[in-house]
Amino acid sequence: MAGFLLIESSTKTCSVGIAVDGQLVEVKEKTSEAYVHAELLHVFIEEVFRKAQLDWTDIDAVCVAKGPGSYTGLRIGVSAAKGFCYGANKKMLAISTVQCLANKAIQEHPGYDYYIPMLDARRMEVYTQVYNGNAEPLEDIEALVLNEDAYSDYRNQGSCLFFGDGSEKFKPFITEDLSQVETVVPGVSGMVKDCADKFVRNEFEDVAYFEPLYLKSFVAGKKGS
Repeated sequence: MAGFLLIESSTKTCSVGIAVDGQLVEVKEKTSEAYVHAELLHVFIEEVFRKAQLDWTDIDAVCVAKGPGSYTGLRIGVSAAKGFCYGANKKMLAISTVQCLANKAIQEHPGYDYYIPMLDARRMEVYTQVYNGNAEPLEDIEALVLNEDAYSDYRNQGSCLFFGDGSEKFKPFITEDLSQVETVVPGVSGMVKDCADKFVRNEFEDVAYFEPLYLKSFVAGKKGS
């Protein structure tokens, strides 16, 4: 039996869960414009342990969403994951935020040829990547400035689902019937399978040297940026 503590804090959603043997057994999450991760993350972790009736002896690794996303949220989540790994002597796993979001979109909206998560990166820019219906990446993660030609090759080839908090900015550019925009909220349910697979393959992170995937340099701004 393999047990995992899951942490997703790279967007406006603070999501925490526990998975055992590839199944999500407990989850606690909240989405807020105020970015409440610092206040809620450890509270949520205590709650999922209590509700699942588990403790650290049942956990084999901590899995964290590594970004891209909110600088503040990523720092909070990764720092917490590192602290737990050191304190409880656990392995660390990391999955990209866009992969987590794509996994969740495929679970909730099956049947599209291409899945394209878009995380808001301010103005008309998004963090994005293209996936097929098996959640396999077809492009590298990038920070992309949206325009009417964005992902035109995929849009001309088949059905596309755009989702994430940056996808609404792209909606005015969509004119073809095969492309749709849906609301998909990030959460740890999109981490479970990849976490278990990485654990089996021993794809652990170096806790001391691990850094979030920021993609862009930090620019001071409003809370949560």
